[in-house]
Amino acid sequence: MAPRSRLAEAEQLLREVNEWTEEEIEALPKLYQKKAREYRQLSQPGEE
Repeated sequence: MAPRSRLAEAEQLLREVNEWTEEEIEALPKLYQKKAREYRQLSQPGEE
C-alpha cells in the first residue's frame, strides 16, 4: 500500500473514532476503549 493511501486510511479511521457513540466504545475490548477515549480527548482541545 502506498504511503499516501495509508495516510488517507488512517485519517478516515480517526474521523470514524470521533463519531463513535459511547455505547460503541463500550462494546470494544478494554485497551481499545482506552485508546479511543484518549484519542477523542486529544482531538478536542479545550474540552475536558
